[in-house]
Amino acid sequence: MKKIVIILFICILTIDSVFAQTNGSKTIKFDNQIFTLKFSDYSKATKSYINEYYKGNENGDKWTDLIGIYHIKSYSKPFNYAKDLAAGASKQSPLDAQVMYNEKGNTAIVNFILIGDTGKSKYLEQNIFKIEKVKGQSGVMAIQFAHKYPLNNKEEADKFKEQLPYNQTKWLNEINNIEIPKLVERDIKS
Repeated sequence: MKKIVIILFICILTIDSVFAQTNGSKTIKFDNQIFTLKFSDYSKATKSYINEYYKGNENGDKWTDLIGIYHIKSYSKPFNYAKDLAAGASKQSPLDAQVMYNEKGNTAIVNFILIGDTGKSKYLEQNIFKIEKVKGQSGVMAIQFAHKYPLNNKEEADKFKEQLPYNQTKWLNEINNIEIPKLVERDIKS
């Protein structure tokens, strides 16, 4: 696992963004899937704007994968926001959170897993955030990819153990290479 983290850290330092995304788009392509903007809101409490994109018929109440785009005006350094995300995740879950950043201090990546229970089903939620300082704007921009692994029986737990290392590496590489799109500042609220 440490070898993967070191390789990914080196990738963060050396790979430039190769994914071209139309800014302000109603759709985002990630992991060869199309995600559609279905939620948009502004939080006065965190001074942040949020867009959430989901696959197909999924939404904020029922989803397996989501993309979140955030403009957080209350932070000026990506690493500080990444540390706070990791600390918050550590309070919710016994699983470790990883924080990676480049030496220039303009990009950070956070990777953590949360344990969830709806009362009817249990799951593990993989979360990967890329946070960047954007020139000419206050605050930081972040993109999040989250995936839920069902975890209700031994077969699902075995499948999770088998898929996690591969998926984690694939998604970390993809999020590292994605250009964070501009927010769509519309009042969609679903």
